[in-house]
Amino acid sequence: MHDFSIDSNGHIRRRDVIAAGVADDWTLAAATRGGELDRLYRGVYAPASELDGFEARDDRYRSRIRAAVSMGEVGKVVSHHSAAALHRLPMLGHTDEIHFSVNRTSGGRRRGRAFVLHATPWELDEVEVVDGIAVTSLARTAMDVARSGTLAEAVCVLDSTLRRRVSAEELVDVAERGRRRIGAPLARRALAVADGGSESIGESLSRVMMLQFTDVPLPDLQVEYVIGSNGRIARVDFDWDGVLVGEFDGRTKYGRAGDSADDVWREKLREDALRDLGLVVIRWTWDDLMHPERFHALLIRGLRRAGVL
Repeated sequence: MHDFSIDSNGHIRRRDVIAAGVADDWTLAAATRGGELDRLYRGVYAPASELDGFEARDDRYRSRIRAAVSMGEVGKVVSHHSAAALHRLPMLGHTDEIHFSVNRTSGGRRRGRAFVLHATPWELDEVEVVDGIAVTSLARTAMDVARSGTLAEAVCVLDSTLRRRVSAEELVDVAERGRRRIGAPLARRALAVADGGSESIGESLSRVMMLQFTDVPLPDLQVEYVIGSNGRIARVDFDWDGVLVGEFDGRTKYGRAGDSADDVWREKLREDALRDLGLVVIRWTWDDLMHPERFHALLIRGLRRAGVL
């Protein structure tokens, strides 16, 4: 194990360890290949993490952003998907590119080997500081992401932002400021259907897909029922006319371990209690959402069983 000097951010800088005579380029490359170091950004390393899974992936991405910021120039702010990561704002999908914005009206977008630089104006209230780093605000971040992806990605990030108590009015204001930017029509379309009542990315994606199924009526979100002899409240993800409820099961997303046997049993009792009220209950997973025809058929079967169709 090499005795690399680590700074206050947990980073090992190539220029520092070479200047101190601790290592050279060959040593750093060998330590990276051997799994001792993790190369975060050009000239910046960190001790390799022993963690794995989606959570570790997101932590590593944030570490890479911090490394890039430490090597960057004054005047840039972290933006788009990278700002969303620092805000811990859930999104659909993942990127390895690090996004910055500079406050100017011309210059377009420039891609480097590991970053994307956007030339785009911002207002003073569209920038804030998160963990000591200048980033675009939650509302501006959400609109930037919404303008740069698909409808599903846009709705998911806007739902996430509304859950963070950012108002729809604030999002509309930021959208209006950027009404001439590329992707603005898509972002406005997503904003028209965004709903903070969706409590997860999976629920948001489910709703976007329902919007695209022309024969599936839109459900109400987060409806509560009183169940069991003790009057317990059960809140369901989706509700059609008080006769059909839909539940998104995202337990396998983000590498989380499955529930314990007790958890599974409690969930079964909860669903049985909902059925005792005369409700039809349907459930779907991430795998169903990855197969739209299967998800559509599941919804149609439930709607027909409940007499909605």
